[in-house]
Amino acid sequence: MRYPIESASSVPGSGNSVYLYLLMNINIPSRLPHEIWYSGLAEKLKNPHSIFKGFFPVGETFEIQYGGAEMQNYTFTGEEKNPVYVNDLSASAKFKLGIPNDADKREKVFNPNFVPYEKLPPLAKTSNETVSMSLAKSISSFLCVRKSVLYTEQDVVNMLSAAVKKASSDEMIHILHGNHIAWCTLAFMRTNKMEEDIKKEFYTQNGIDFYTKDIGTIMPSILYTLAILGVDPVASIEDLDYDLYGIENVARKLQTHMKNFQKKAT
Repeated sequence: MRYPIESASSVPGSGNSVYLYLLMNINIPSRLPHEIWYSGLAEKLKNPHSIFKGFFPVGETFEIQYGGAEMQNYTFTGEEKNPVYVNDLSASAKFKLGIPNDADKREKVFNPNFVPYEKLPPLAKTSNETVSMSLAKSISSFLCVRKSVLYTEQDVVNMLSAAVKKASSDEMIHILHGNHIAWCTLAFMRTNKMEEDIKKEFYTQNGIDFYTKDIGTIMPSILYTLAILGVDPVASIEDLDYDLYGIENVARKLQTHMKNFQKKAT
């Protein structure tokens, strides 16, 4: 396919090429959400009062209920697959970790995915790739209804630019709903349980986490798509009216996928 290009086309049906290109190259932007997420949590760890404590403390013993077991002393090996939540900790474990008794029970304390991208287990990498795939699906479903089944590259640029400019826009909400479906599918495949978070409707989850996590996971794919269509991702994020940790670095990385940038490099 012909991407990257210097500017988007208004030729009917040209948007389908963008859709197919994104599906074939999901590995490029898929690692960036993890890097944003990892950087943000690494920053949290600098706060001694943070509930989140990082990866498992290998060799240390805490009284917890883990993996469906009763409350008991458990020594971490580093091979654990599931996160540890506040709800899993005994009072003594909370005291040892400096976690208040009134902390949100759903907060993660230790997370097996708090590692560099290269060290993620295969399923976690697949999760990131699925989020990237969801953007292509969201673009197609939105534009086929709002514009035409013969939507154009310029339609894609207009949609994504509107999403970046306004977090509450129809365009961004549609993209985030696609992201939500991808996450729920992965969570159900992983647990085989219809758990509380999976049962929640998308529109009941619009708290702070909605902006800091969900937009953070999909924004790299949005900026990557704009970059291959000739739109500078660094200029695009100047319109953001909310904080998204690490997005400036991501945008600069994605500039290298622009046609004009590659011309200068050669």
